[in-house]
Amino acid sequence: MGASGGAKGWAETKESIGAKGPDELRQQIELTRSRLGDTVEELAAKADVKARARARMHSVRERLPREAVIVGGAGVAVVATGVFVWRHYHH
Repeated sequence: MGASGGAKGWAETKESIGAKGPDELRQQIELTRSRLGDTVEELAAKADVKARARARMHSVRERLPREAVIVGGAGVAVVATGVFVWRHYHH
């Protein structure tokens, strides 16, 4: 169910509380439990900052062209080598 149930789903459950019998009441209880479980899972996922950060990083990595990462890494290596050589000969 997840987020699709939302406030509307809860309102529908509340409106139909006048169960006609024990079987219908049991079905309503199961539906409510399921929606509550989905809500708890959604809140837990939102609270898991580490997992959200990993997912965001993965998303960004997928959008970067592989060549850009390689060229960027090579550029950093060239600059680092230049700094090393400059410091070695000027100190």
